[in-house]
Amino acid sequence: MTAIYELERPRALDEVCGHKGVIAGLRCLERTVGLQGQVFWFVAGSGQGKTTLARILAGMVAEDCTTHETDAQDLNVERIKDWEHKASFRPLFGGGYAFIVNEAHWLSSRVTSKLQTLLEEPCVQANSTWIFTTTKKGEKTLFENLMDGPQFLSRSLRYELEMDDDTKHEMVQRLIKIATGYEVGGKPPEAYRVLLESKDWNMRSALQAIATGAMYAQPSGSRQRVRIPEATAQR
Repeated sequence: MTAIYELERPRALDEVCGHKGVIAGLRCLERTVGLQGQVFWFVAGSGQGKTTLARILAGMVAEDCTTHETDAQDLNVERIKDWEHKASFRPLFGGGYAFIVNEAHWLSSRVTSKLQTLLEEPCVQANSTWIFTTTKKGEKTLFENLMDGPQFLSRSLRYELEMDDDTKHEMVQRLIKIATGYEVGGKPPEAYRVLLESKDWNMRSALQAIATGAMYAQPSGSRQRVRIPEATAQR
């Protein structure tokens, strides 16, 4: 089963709502030294695009078969050793490997120490790209609990996704477009903004609400049935 927020997840940088400064920075990096071999650290609120950006970047440097994704709480030294072995050689397909670690604030001291050593290895830098995601609160907690946290972060390119006015406006417009496309819209634009505000600008939660008809406004006198997005639909 596929949720609506997965069906509508952006697949390219040009499709991302807002965050123009971050996108511009990534484009500049791509033109200068390239994305391959970098360590990225994305900070944002829940449902605000950090995992989406991580997967887009992974797709730009690796194939699906050479991309590995996990939550930090499931990352142990044994798995890191396996990833290190993979990254010791260039894959047969694509430019390299991509490793995504979500909820990075759950990294343990042991894992972080291993990662610091691993990310300095020339072969790992040449053959793999590493992407970590976390929340601002989680980042603060992580570095308060890890003595070597700042040193680990200094190895990374840190991007914080700010919820500026342009980003919020684009998120509202995206919700309207999606709701209209699934024929579950109809409420005025301000209603979508109120929905997002009530969800703390969590796009994932807002899309789930739309899928259950939160923005549906049936035209007066119409008996047309609401078409809720099918969970198993593929587009």
